[in-house]
Amino acid sequence: MKKVLPLLAIVLCTYAANSQCDLSLSNVSVEMVGTPVSLGPNKTRATFNIQFDLNYNSGSKFVFIHSYLASNYPNPSFFNCGGNTPAVNPPTHTLLGTAIDAIGMSFMDVGLDNSTGHGALNVSVPVSILTAYGPDATVVLTQPANSAGMAVTKTFKGGTLDHFVMSNVTVVYNQASNTTLKVKTDVWASNSNASNSFAQCYICGQQQIFNDPTITGFKKCTNPRLLSIGIQTTSVTPITISYNLYKSDGDAAFEPGTEDTLVGSAGPFTISSTSPYFDANVPYTGNKVTGENSSIWVAVTSSESTITIISLFENQCTNLPVHLTYFNAKRTSSNSVSLSWQTAQELNSSGFEIQRQIGNSSWQVVAFVPSQAVNGNSNSPLTYSYVDNNTANAVTQYRLRTIDIDGSSKFSDVRSVRGEGQTGKIILYPNPSFDGTTKVVFEDMTGTRDVSLTDMSGRTVKQWTGITNNNLQISNITPGYYSLRVINRETGEQSVEKIVVSKR
Repeated sequence: MKKVLPLLAIVLCTYAANSQCDLSLSNVSVEMVGTPVSLGPNKTRATFNIQFDLNYNSGSKFVFIHSYLASNYPNPSFFNCGGNTPAVNPPTHTLLGTAIDAIGMSFMDVGLDNSTGHGALNVSVPVSILTAYGPDATVVLTQPANSAGMAVTKTFKGGTLDHFVMSNVTVVYNQASNTTLKVKTDVWASNSNASNSFAQCYICGQQQIFNDPTITGFKKCTNPRLLSIGIQTTSVTPITISYNLYKSDGDAAFEPGTEDTLVGSAGPFTISSTSPYFDANVPYTGNKVTGENSSIWVAVTSSESTITIISLFENQCTNLPVHLTYFNAKRTSSNSVSLSWQTAQELNSSGFEIQRQIGNSSWQVVAFVPSQAVNGNSNSPLTYSYVDNNTANAVTQYRLRTIDIDGSSKFSDVRSVRGEGQTGKIILYPNPSFDGTTKVVFEDMTGTRDVSLTDMSGRTVKQWTGITNNNLQISNITPGYYSLRVINRETGEQSVEKIVVSKR
């Protein structure tokens, strides 16, 4: 399941200096990629996929987006939005960040060269990302050099409307990762990126809440198909929510009511931090069709914001009676490993058998943790933890065996931890390998990685993209010397390790 935060389901106002520029945004959405990474008590790194529709003409050849924490937004606003405002000089480093983590400044500054033509109707074309901010060279733009894998495309939707998709946009903001992220954004456009360019039209101080409420759930492998949906808020005061369901047309864009068809709705409901919404059996139009296998968007609106939070429930359904939202393993001391996991739903659940494998030994049962669900059934998130006494100096792998009351079971994904005393950001074992198989353990529990294996001639022999697990097994490698390159999408950091495969 891919989780998406949030959709700004408002059409932002247009302020034009003259007929040369007509700037109008709508259907802006932000999808969080992975889990935000805490860089300290008040600093967080996060990666997003951002989408929006843009109405354009010859005056919006270059488009700039500046986002601030709401508490850091300039007061008074740099742009004097309201009525027929004149063109002005664009903002400079006195407001915008001169580093990716500048305190008190904007935390995301993106420049797009929109002068390239669009393609045919509903055909995507690449958009150039500006690497330098013409009005002030000291401003650091968010770009592939500091946001690994960042890319932008646009799709012509008709008339003067394009749909933009900005993927893998990595930012650092000065706020704790577990707090509500309130943001204000300015957007402006110009005929040029030069230092003497004017902001010919602009949109000011659009306020968003990026991470509340949140959506969990999945498609169930029932006949007819049903959804399991959970909606939570951090608000202590009750808020009112509603949601719509849309059948995806199969692309990555959320286009409610046009390309993506409305297939259900529910609400209003009242929720709070202590009283979330949950329904394990949500139907939708078309769910009774034999073999139905579409992806479903869940779009939530709340009384606290004009933002719509969306989440894509992928076409792969799950028939697990126990649905894990996460499973983590982390060495916390020289003699212990901390395991934690959470379930979104439990049906006829007996409990969880914890298994581990040290080095290349066999799997062994460590413990059994009973289900917290009353009579094995729960419609609310349940959190579990266990501390394993582990002094092994070799890599240990852990997995959960979820067991139902009727005795049926299913294994979770595997999590790996380094052995006591092992150091380094990446651990390879065995290395040298004598059977063409090597296991890789990454230092960070979270993050998305792209991995490639090259031989001595520089030829790529294996490649993996979007690895979110903290371990990887490489098999069927012929004898020789290899380089393993790992790129962390969130940080852009690259690591290279050597692998030796020998004949016995």
